[in-house]
Amino acid sequence: MADLQRFSSAIIVLSIVLLLLSGCQLITKNDSSSTSYGEYYLMLQQLNQQQLTDEVNKQQKALEKPTKKNSQMYYDTQIKRLLLYSLSTSPIYNVFNAKILLNKLKSEDNNAALANISPSDQAFISLLRDRLNQCLLMRSRLLAQQQELQQAQRQQAIKQQQTLIEQVKLLEQTIKQLKNIEQTIDKRDQ
Repeated sequence: MADLQRFSSAIIVLSIVLLLLSGCQLITKNDSSSTSYGEYYLMLQQLNQQQLTDEVNKQQKALEKPTKKNSQMYYDTQIKRLLLYSLSTSPIYNVFNAKILLNKLKSEDNNAALANISPSDQAFISLLRDRLNQCLLMRSRLLAQQQELQQAQRQQAIKQQQTLIEQVKLLEQTIKQLKNIEQTIDKRDQ
């Protein structure tokens, strides 16, 4: 009978421990997915400049905290920095830095940074990647057009300069001819 009671007690204790451990896992999962990155981005869009600056500082401080580089907390901060780089009203808006950080997150440890996020967040990050690629493509096209325009303006300036030089030479010739005519008239008058 005593063995049966010990066995029952052991089963009850084991059940309680398993129940507590599974509860901890549920809490951890819910905390990490409480706010999606899409919701975070929408929240960022509603902030004013001062609030955005505060959020940038908050994420920078979180990044400076000694956390394990491959931890989900580290990746979460990096993804939030990515979103801050991507937001056009952000004080640190920079499409290049956003794209570099995204590429780093995608390549880091076989995509470990994005492996533990929800499918909707993965879709959001994929959409963000497409948007960043489009921004970079449009920027490169704009730069190419600006270079073409500058080249055309330089060529036009050179043509105008050549035309002016020719006009100056023509005017100098005309002045020389007028001086010759004046000298000829002065010689006749004497």
